[in-house]
Amino acid sequence: MLFKATEGSYAQFLSLPESGMGYQLIRAIPMGKTRENNYVVYNSQLIVELDLDFDGSKMQILEDGFEVKLNESEFLEFKDQSILPLTKSDLNIGFQLSEGSESYKGRRSGGSGAIENPTEICDGREIFVRLSHYKDDKRIDSILEKLRPGTYTTMLDDYDTCVKVNDDPIDRYALPSDELIKYAFYVKPDRIDHVQRGVVQPAFGRIGGGLEAFFKNGTSTKTYLERRSYGK
Repeated sequence: MLFKATEGSYAQFLSLPESGMGYQLIRAIPMGKTRENNYVVYNSQLIVELDLDFDGSKMQILEDGFEVKLNESEFLEFKDQSILPLTKSDLNIGFQLSEGSESYKGRRSGGSGAIENPTEICDGREIFVRLSHYKDDKRIDSILEKLRPGTYTTMLDDYDTCVKVNDDPIDRYALPSDELIKYAFYVKPDRIDHVQRGVVQPAFGRIGGGLEAFFKNGTSTKTYLERRSYGK
C-alpha cells in the first residue's frame, strides 16, 4: 500500500535520520489502529508499507512515477509519538557478504555501516555526493544551503568510480527503489562538521559495497554546492 505523509508527519520525517541514502525505515501506528506497522518513506513524502506486497508497490512507483503515485495516494496519519526510526539491522533485511571476498567494480565487502563507526571531523576540502531520484531532494536544505541532520551521502571518489565503471547505483548503495538515479548533489562540509564513514551493507536484495557517509548533525550553512544530472 502507498500513502502520502500528512503535514505533521512530513515535518517529523524531516527531523528524523535516514536509514540509507534517500529513504527512511520507520515503525508507527496508523490512526484508528492498535497494531504498529513497518514502512519505507521516500523523500519524506511517500510512505510504502513494508509488507509482502512491497515489491509490487515499488513496481507501481517505477511504472507510474513518484509524483503520480504521490498525488493519487491517500494521506496516512499516525498516532502521536508513535513514529520510531529504524535501521536495516532492526528489520533484519540484509544478508552477509564474507570479509575479503572478491571486489566487484570497486565495491568493498565486509566492514560496517557508517552509523556503526566513529565520528570524524571533516577537513573542509573533501567533497561528498548525495545521489537521488528527486530533483527536489528534501534532505537538502535549499534555504540554508546545507544537509539536514541525519543525512546520508557517498564520497566523491566512490561516486566517480560508480560512474566510470558503469556500475548500478541502486545495487551499489542498496536502495529500496527501482527508479533511476537522476541527480547528484555536491556538498563540501566545513572543518567544524562531523561525519561517520562506512560500507553500504547488503539489503533489499541488493549487494551494496559502495561507500557511505552519515552526517548525524547535518552540515554547516553554505556547504551545499550544486546539483548535477547523474554522471555529468
